[in-house]
Amino acid sequence: MSKLLDNDAPLFLLFWENGKLHARNARAFAAQLENDAGASSEIAALHTPILDGKLPRANDPLAKLMHVRQSRRDLSSASLDERQLGSLCEAFAQRADGGRNLPSAGGKYPVEVFAFVLHARSPLAGSVVYYDGPAHALCRVAACPPWETLREALGVEPERAMPSVVFVFVGMPSRVASKYGERGGRFLLIEVGHAAEALALRIAHEELKGWELGGLFDDRVKSLLTLDGTDALIALGYAVGA
Repeated sequence: MSKLLDNDAPLFLLFWENGKLHARNARAFAAQLENDAGASSEIAALHTPILDGKLPRANDPLAKLMHVRQSRRDLSSASLDERQLGSLCEAFAQRADGGRNLPSAGGKYPVEVFAFVLHARSPLAGSVVYYDGPAHALCRVAACPPWETLREALGVEPERAMPSVVFVFVGMPSRVASKYGERGGRFLLIEVGHAAEALALRIAHEELKGWELGGLFDDRVKSLLTLDGTDALIALGYAVGA
């Protein structure tokens, strides 16, 4: 981590470090997930709705798109093409007027997007890529490792089919910490959520499937993205396929 970040947001870094997955805590994390699988999924309302507060339901194109969005892991072996890659990345793109499709506190844009293009009808198939928002282009940064190696780093179960693409949202905390201090860590995570939901809607629009990957092994993924030696934080993965 950078010296600047150590000074600006030390407690955020402590929070992040405590949440990392690594060889020493991975089994305990898996056991916690297994124990929770049998728990009730019912969520109690904080307040009882009153009849006067009943709202009309939306029936516009955006509402319909949100209704078909779902987390699905039953992928086929079909490859994505370049048009679909472009459509998915549109979620993070810079608009023609210079604005961006996603909001950012103070215009700091601390979230960057990388991807493992595993199988796609594209010259970048088999590559680790970085998405350049202003250019709306993918930049090759390395070769993809074998799926078995990548699967373990991403925390994907062995029985899952290989996705076509795995997006990785990377936080650059020094961009927000100098202005917002530890509060900037909260803004960074909010922006990761914006990016993930925008991608989820593009996935639904393209009639593809995908699911979020929250069990990444941070340091291993960071190395695969060639980000060692930077203050980059591996925030979230998103697997996508047909």
